[in-house]
Formats: sequence, structure tokens, C-alpha cells
Amino acid sequence: MSKRISDMSYQYLSDTRGKVTGVFIPIQEWNEIKEMLDFQSDPKNQLKFDLLEAFEQMKLMKAGKLAKPKLKDFINEIQEL
Repeated sequence: MSKRISDMSYQYLSDTRGKVTGVFIPIQEWNEIKEMLDFQSDPKNQLKFDLLEAFEQMKLMKAGKLAKPKLKDFINEIQEL
């Protein structure tokens, strides 16, 4: 499900060299992510997940926020299934 994560601030964890090693996210967002992953991992829900994602992409395309796929790319993607 292409659910937009809220605009909350994140805290980045880094090692002694300054390399980012992790991210702290608010518990509410973690619960939303976990629920989405649990939903997606159930084979019974995969079709629902794919359809919800497709509808979300269509909304974004209609709003001009996502490029429309070319027919050739769409056909190639289907052939790969």
C-alpha cells in the first residue's frame, strides 16, 4: 500500500565517524509501517495490496504528481509476470 508517511521529524543515529547507522521514528509511524508490512505479507491480502497501490498510483497520475507509464513499459512489465 503506497501510504504516505506523515511529515514527522526523524532522529538519525550515527557511529563515532559520523556514518548514519539507524533512524529513530515515532512509535505511531512504526505501528503504521508494521501494520502495512503485516498486511502485505499475508498471501490472501496480496491482491488487495496490489489493487490499493494501483488506485493510489492512478490518483497521483491524475493529479500530475506521477508520470504516466508508457504502453510499451506496461506490456513489458506484464510479460515479466
